[in-house]
Amino acid sequence: MFESAEQRRKDDEELASIHRKYGEETCKVLQARVNDETLKSRDRKHWGRLLRKAKSRFAS
Repeated sequence: MFESAEQRRKDDEELASIHRKYGEETCKVLQARVNDETLKSRDRKHWGRLLRKAKSRFAS
């Protein structure tokens, strides 16, 4: 799927904020949110999108 420039900008800002807070644990934190069944499906999809981006940027 394609994403708008605005969505990409928002995701980039949110991902940078999360990475500043959690550092090397960013992907683990995002994965935990994706797996959290107490969250709504829509929210888990949001975290999944950010996790995919984090893996491509921060994975070593």
